[in-house]
Amino acid sequence: MQSVQVIPGLIVDREMFDRATEALATHTTDLEITWGNFIDQDNWFFVPDPDGVGYKAEYLVLRSEDRTVKINLWMKPDLRAGDAPMPHNHPWPFTAYVLMGGYTESRYEVVDGKVTTTTEEHRAGDKNHVPLDLFHEVTEIHDPGRTLTLMVCGRGNKGQWGYIDPNTGEFRPNQPDPTFLERAREINPRMQ
Repeated sequence: MQSVQVIPGLIVDREMFDRATEALATHTTDLEITWGNFIDQDNWFFVPDPDGVGYKAEYLVLRSEDRTVKINLWMKPDLRAGDAPMPHNHPWPFTAYVLMGGYTESRYEVVDGKVTTTTEEHRAGDKNHVPLDLFHEVTEIHDPGRTLTLMVCGRGNKGQWGYIDPNTGEFRPNQPDPTFLERAREINPRMQ
């Protein structure tokens, strides 16, 4: 199977490309990508974790006022506070289609001032809808470097998201991380 190292730490192959193009044809019938675009480092963005390592790579297929469509290749869980929970919501509702591999997600809800947690498993073939008011974390990647998702986002409210304290349920609006761009530049060649 043909595989290509797009950037250090990010290897894609024809199976991933085929799954992504099939999903785009099924869930976003007006969008398509080519193999040349899929292996172009300028189309991928490694999202750094707090340690400066890329925990997932995003291929932005479309960003418009009404929707955003991304292909995500997951290397590690999205644990923004390391080992401690740091549940977050998003500025837009989305549906994630699991194309390969899978992941474990913890969902948090504040009911009568108390935080409850549920755990969900998402595997290849599953669909995971995440509304604006859902707080969650991806806590485990079942097949690191091979877990691939298609994320179809609706219209959002940029800046209208944040975190809840898993002990108290207190909401904290997102604040820009002053080290994010520096960490992103170190692992994304196109930003250097």
